[in-house]
Amino acid sequence: MSNKQTGTQSVEALLDARVVVTDGLVFVSGLSAADPGVGIPPQAAVSPEFPYYGADIQKQTTYLLEKLQQLLAEAGTSLEKVVKTQVFIADCRLFDAFDQVWKRFFPVPPPRTTVGVGAEEMPVPGALVVVDVIAAADGVTVTHVDSPTLPKPLANYTPCVAAGDWLFLAGQLPTEFGDTGLAPAATVSPHFPHHVSALTAQAEFTIGICETLLSDAGSDWDNTVRVHVFLKNMADAPLFDELWREKFDGNPPPYLIVGVEELLTGGAQIEIDVIAVRAGTSQPATRFAVVDVEIGQEGYRPFEVRDAVRAAFDAAIAQPGAVEPVKVHAFLPAPADIYGFGRALPSTFIERAAITTSTSVGGTRAALEIVYRVEA
Repeated sequence: MSNKQTGTQSVEALLDARVVVTDGLVFVSGLSAADPGVGIPPQAAVSPEFPYYGADIQKQTTYLLEKLQQLLAEAGTSLEKVVKTQVFIADCRLFDAFDQVWKRFFPVPPPRTTVGVGAEEMPVPGALVVVDVIAAADGVTVTHVDSPTLPKPLANYTPCVAAGDWLFLAGQLPTEFGDTGLAPAATVSPHFPHHVSALTAQAEFTIGICETLLSDAGSDWDNTVRVHVFLKNMADAPLFDELWREKFDGNPPPYLIVGVEELLTGGAQIEIDVIAVRAGTSQPATRFAVVDVEIGQEGYRPFEVRDAVRAAFDAAIAQPGAVEPVKVHAFLPAPADIYGFGRALPSTFIERAAITTSTSVGGTRAALEIVYRVEA
C-alpha cells in the first residue's frame, strides 16, 4: 500500500465530515460542533449578550446532531437508522444536559457508549463533545434485541441493535443500574480488599453482560469483529490484557484498550464496546482491523507518531486483494499527535475514508481501528 500523501492540506482534511456506505452500513466521520476554518461557530455557543439562555453543551450537541441528520439524509438514510454511537465528552458532569438534547433527536435510542476524556484532550479546542456514528443503509432492516435477563439501562440508549446480520452492542458497564451503582458481583469485599483486583471483578462481570447480549442476539465471541475496552486507569491495561487472553486461550476477539478520564457509573473502571455478526454468517466484505503500536520517545514527536501509524497500517492491512478504504478511528495519546497521524495516512484513506480522532487518556501507544472493504 502506498503511503503517498496528498500534500500539506492532508491533515486539515481530517476535519471533513464524510460518509462512506458499504455492506449495508453507513460510516460517518467523528462529528463535533467545530467547522473547518472556523472552529466552534456562534450558533453552536451561548450568546454573550444572553449568557443565561441555554448551555454550550446543548448548543454544540444540537449543532452536531443537525449536521449528522443532514449527512445521513444525503446518504439516503436517517437518524432512525443509526445503529451505533460513541460519545466522547469533555466532562461527564455535562452528560445530563447533553442527554436531554440527544433524546429530542433519538426518541428510539440507538446503542451508545459515552466516556469522559477531559476538556484538554478534545481534538478541537472549545469542543465539548465528539460523536462517532454508524447507521444502517436504506433498505436494511434494523431490529432492537432485548435481553430478558438483564436490567434496563437508566440512560437513553438500546443495549443491542441488529442491522441485517450485523450486531451492535452499547458500551457495557459493571452495573445493574441499582441503588449501589456498581453491581454487587463486580465489587471487592471491604473485608478482603487486597485479595481481589477491583478491575478483574469489574471486567469479569462486564464480559458476562456482553456474553449474554451476544447470545440473546444469536452470536458469540467467535463472531465478534472488534472490541473496544475503555479503562479509567491505563496502568491496569496489562492486567486486563492478561485476563482477556487467558479467557480465550491466547486467541481473543480483536480488541483495543483505550484510556478515559471518567465513566458514567460511579466507581466504574471499565466499559466494553462490541461489534459482531450473527453466528453462521459468512465473513462480510467489510472488515474491522484493530492494531496498536508503541510510539517512540526519543525522536521528533510528529515523526515518531507518523512512523508508528504507518507501521500500524502495514500490520492491519497486510493481505492480498484490493482494499477499499471505509473508516479510521485513531485513539492517540494526545491531541497534538493528530498532525503526525494525519501525515501517516495512506492517500486513499485521506481522500475517501471517514476519519475520527480521539485521545487515549494516559496511553502511550497509537491504537487504530481500520475499517476497509476487500474487493475480490
